[in-house]
Amino acid sequence: GINAEFFFFFFFFFSPAMEPTTGNNRLLEQVDRISKDMGIGATQAGDPGSRGAGDISYIARYVDCIDGLGASGKGAHAPGETIHLKEFPTLIKRAAILIYRLTQSEK
Repeated sequence: GINAEFFFFFFFFFSPAMEPTTGNNRLLEQVDRISKDMGIGATQAGDPGSRGAGDISYIARYVDCIDGLGASGKGAHAPGETIHLKEFPTLIKRAAILIYRLTQSEK
């Protein structure tokens, strides 16, 4: 089988960055608007070159998508990883509002 260390190395260093696209930026604008409406501040895109590898990166150029809607924390995917569980209610509400607004928008 494949060595887990090699797989992680390959996935992390050879995964494509999630490049900004017009459609992805439109989704970001909607998330930003919702965040502001909820009073939790602005939402901005991170630098594609400094973000971690994500599966969504493989399809981001073909379909409108967004990443990074989950809770924050430290030490991702490593022993001692932490997550800020108190953020979940706010993030769940924001995701629900986003889904609702996307289902109501006209194309």
